[in-house]
Amino acid sequence: MIGDNFTACQPLRPLRLPRCATWPCAWPTLPGKSCWTANQVYRSTRPGVETKSSATDPVSAADRASEKLITDGLTASRPDDGLLGEEGAAKTSTTGLTWVFDPLDGTVNYLYGRLDWCVSIAVEDDAGALAGVVHQPRTGMTWSAIRGHGAHRDGRLLGPLRDVIPAAALVSTGFSYLADQRAEQAEYVRRLLPVVRDLRRGGSAALDLCAVADGTADAYYEHLIQPWDIAAGALIAREAGATTIGGPGTALPRGVLAAPPELATALVELLAPLKPRRLE
Repeated sequence: MIGDNFTACQPLRPLRLPRCATWPCAWPTLPGKSCWTANQVYRSTRPGVETKSSATDPVSAADRASEKLITDGLTASRPDDGLLGEEGAAKTSTTGLTWVFDPLDGTVNYLYGRLDWCVSIAVEDDAGALAGVVHQPRTGMTWSAIRGHGAHRDGRLLGPLRDVIPAAALVSTGFSYLADQRAEQAEYVRRLLPVVRDLRRGGSAALDLCAVADGTADAYYEHLIQPWDIAAGALIAREAGATTIGGPGTALPRGVLAAPPELATALVELLAPLKPRRLE
């Protein structure tokens, strides 16, 4: 598979998915392969870094190498499936299945040598995410879910979630890399901070959603998010019992909120759009 020197993270055990008799048995190894690629670059000299939306929005050689590995593996195993990756992978599906992935979610954390970065891979059908996995190479932890079949962390079934009032809630969030959008996001923080237990900013949307799923955070919200950031994590949170809110016609048309049902209802009122709306 990936050589004798693969020690940083192990692949998931094969998943038996409903309605997918031709599911590639190789799929569960892909998160392991891609995080191995990132680890190899991480151990080497400082990786090449470019920027995307702003001077503070980096993309590293590890991002690109990991995406290439995932894309090559999926193309070989499932040539007719669609692809959507953060670093440019895009292909239309002819099977009804599309793989949505972030090859390295939390690039800034990765570049600073912090723990909170991960590989996130999901597969979607017409009803949304069908299966997803998030792997954190620096800790070896893996979260996974199959729609309608629950969520797990390292093989342990997750849920039910603790539904708390806002005053007892530990809430995670994230911010844009663009200064004007950050200024508006600060207004939401100003709304929330007096009424919740505390706020956290981890730097990886996928891991923040997994934290809701395993109870190490009570809620996560972000007003500007991309599909590859949340495809796997949102499914994992839902399968653990969280409500997820986001998309057109909601309080977070380009974002997401994940929390136990009653807490989600309370928080969504605090996250209602500001005026004028610049986050669309």
